[in-house]
Amino acid sequence: MHKYDLSIVVPFYNEEGNVSDVVKGLEGELSRNKIGYELILVNNGSSDSTPKIIGNLKKRNSRIRQVNIRKNEGYGWGIISGLDVAKGKCVGYVDGDNQVHPKYIVNAYNKISATDAAICLTRRLSRNEGFARKIASIAYNLIVSVLFFIKVSDINSKPKIIRQKFYKDMRPSAKGWFIDTEIVLKAKNKGFRFVEVPLTYTNRKKGKSKVNFGITKELLFDIIRYRLSSTSK
Repeated sequence: MHKYDLSIVVPFYNEEGNVSDVVKGLEGELSRNKIGYELILVNNGSSDSTPKIIGNLKKRNSRIRQVNIRKNEGYGWGIISGLDVAKGKCVGYVDGDNQVHPKYIVNAYNKISATDAAICLTRRLSRNEGFARKIASIAYNLIVSVLFFIKVSDINSKPKIIRQKFYKDMRPSAKGWFIDTEIVLKAKNKGFRFVEVPLTYTNRKKGKSKVNFGITKELLFDIIRYRLSSTSK
């Protein structure tokens, strides 16, 4: 029997300016909607005061759990480390940059709860990012669609909410930014049903984005490797 309705993992890497705002927003929205939740806050190898802030937040709320990763091994590893200890009937994750209003997590949870779907994806209506990043994202989604015959409009959008029993059946292994794609492709290969909700990202107000051109190259290499490995089986 699951202890919570929903477990949300939030990976933080040098996000001392955002941790408290993100957590307070999630606490308020989930409580208002009477969702039995736990928050798994992952210190993903931060060198600033992020782990200390998480520790202080944990002391005042028994629904908060802290996962400490000494050395950052990648975005995906932070998420996996949190999801592996989650106790919710549904599990999910969202970035720690405070660009996603917690109401969208509630929307995604309500959507999956009202269906028999295994996973609820999100689709960004407004992205508030530069032209180059928009083009790169469109191109990446197109490449995934062509290579794997899957129709997903915004594969890297967060949050993602997954029923726990299905997550255990498709546990991802990608330590880097490929984790979103891996989760979606594994779900598709196993015939799991998808649902989707729209959302709007807001501009980052504090901290510095970790997304750069190197991540785009990393994703392209990972998707090629994944494609080659899947065809060789």
